[in-house]
Amino acid sequence: MSLINELKNATRLTERENDIRDYFLNHPEHIIDMSCKDVGEATYSSAATVTRFCKKFDCKGYPDFKLRFLSDVKSRQFVSESSSVQLSERENMMTLLQKVSQIQDQVMDATRKALSLSQLLRIQRLLLEHPYIDFYAYDTNIHLARYASSQFFHAGKIAAAYSETDVQVLNTLIKLPGHLAILISHTGENRKLIELARLLRRNKTKLIIITSGRETTLGQMADEFLFAPRLSTVGELETDKLGIPAFFTATKYLLDLMFSIAFSGRYTENVSLNHRYDTIGATAFWDLNEPTTPIPGEPALSTKNGSDF
Repeated sequence: MSLINELKNATRLTERENDIRDYFLNHPEHIIDMSCKDVGEATYSSAATVTRFCKKFDCKGYPDFKLRFLSDVKSRQFVSESSSVQLSERENMMTLLQKVSQIQDQVMDATRKALSLSQLLRIQRLLLEHPYIDFYAYDTNIHLARYASSQFFHAGKIAAAYSETDVQVLNTLIKLPGHLAILISHTGENRKLIELARLLRRNKTKLIIITSGRETTLGQMADEFLFAPRLSTVGELETDKLGIPAFFTATKYLLDLMFSIAFSGRYTENVSLNHRYDTIGATAFWDLNEPTTPIPGEPALSTKNGSDF
């Protein structure tokens, strides 16, 4: 049993020892910089009392106790795995660290469990068959879409993130081959995205939709539905105070996974593309004062700065 769980379950403690125990559990972020004397003063006891308290938990003294205690905190044993994760008014840095870590672990686990090998193979075919990837999103999700579109360029795709309604609608009405649409919605019920999905389906554009439920309107419209959980859809989590960060974590994982699938599908070509990108960038864009080194088969790049006129 971890030291923290021993502290929580301890019953044969004096009133003063209970105060010391409660201080450790309620203020773990303070302990790292506190001496035995400091803990005694904070709990209205003495260094000797703190030392005796530490020895009750099979520690040689306060230094040994402190080392074990902080090790447990760092290894995420401060928050019970069986408890629901909720933010409260009186959080400390350690409880926040543990709660956010626990939330991310649960979200990632739920996201991975919803994937199947057969679905990933289908998504691989879609990504390899379509040179153009169009992202549709609003609000916070547009930042995810822009991140992903930038990444997909490194996988040899022409990718764009559309958030302006007029551009979104016009893009759905222009029927061009080779376009794959990825829609991102926290609730799966965004009315604008639902209408865009209808227009895209009318043009027979394949849809990969990332949202929180297959039963949502958008979830049912997807050619490939990818589950990105909200807090209220994961285990015993009962609050949406961290719903957006949880959805953001799951969606970024799914986007990174799709990027990796696309990159590995044309690995040799993409490695070559990125090598050329790095070489040109290093010589012509990242530091224009450095002399350029021509790439074999490419024209030499000018080192001059200034106006084009």
